[in-house]
Amino acid sequence: MHIMPGINLDEYGGPDAFTWTHEYLVNYLTAGKHRIVKRPSLKHAFREVLREDFVPQELKSQAYEDRELDIGYGEVINRPTVTAEMLELLKIRMGGTYLDIGTGSGWVAALIGMAAGAEGKVYSLERVQFLADIARINLSKYPGIDTVKILFRDGSKGMPDFAPFDGIHVSAAFPEVPEEYMMQLKIGGILVIPTTDRTILSIERLSEDEFEESTHEGYIFGEAGSGIA
Repeated sequence: MHIMPGINLDEYGGPDAFTWTHEYLVNYLTAGKHRIVKRPSLKHAFREVLREDFVPQELKSQAYEDRELDIGYGEVINRPTVTAEMLELLKIRMGGTYLDIGTGSGWVAALIGMAAGAEGKVYSLERVQFLADIARINLSKYPGIDTVKILFRDGSKGMPDFAPFDGIHVSAAFPEVPEEYMMQLKIGGILVIPTTDRTILSIERLSEDEFEESTHEGYIFGEAGSGIA
C-alpha cells in the first residue's frame, strides 16, 4: 500500500498504516470515517472470519489488501470492500436461509454463515469441482460455522429444491438478471447480483409479482459461467 506524503486519511487509513492486516481491514470496513459495514452481525462476521484462510498459500501476505486475488481456474476472491458492500445490501438476518452462487474459495459463504448465526442456513453453489473441494477444506477451519453446505453444481438456475430464500448473493456478472433467482426469493427477500453493465443490483421481493430494484454503479465483475467443470 503506497501512501503519498501530505495526504491525510481517516483514523484507519493514516500515513502510518503501510500494511493491511486483518485488524486494519476490519476497522476500515466497520469503524472508519467511510465505513461500509453497519449491521452488527456482519461486523461480527468480518471480525471472526479471516480472509487469509481462503486464499492460496503464496498469496496469504496479500490477503488483507483491498484487491481481487486469483484462486485458480480463472476465478478470483473479490475485493473486501466490494464484498462488504454486497453483503450489507443483502441485509443478512439471524436465522435466515441464504443462497450463495459462485462459492469460489468459500469466504463469502463463511461470512454469510457467521452473520446468519447458528439457526441460519447457507447453500453455496460452485460449478468448478476443484474450488468446491477447496472451499470445504477452508470452511473446515471454522467448526462453529456448520450451517453452510457447499454443493458442486451449476448455479445458473438457482436452487429451486431449497427455495425460497431470505437472500441470494451472486459473485459473478450476468447480462440480464435470471428470473429464476427472483422467483426463488421469499417475500421480503433480497437478491444482490452484479451485471455486465458494471452495476450491482439489489432487488427486493415485495409480493408474489412485485419487486423493488436499486442500482449501484461503478463495479466490474467477471461474467458468470454455466455448466460444471
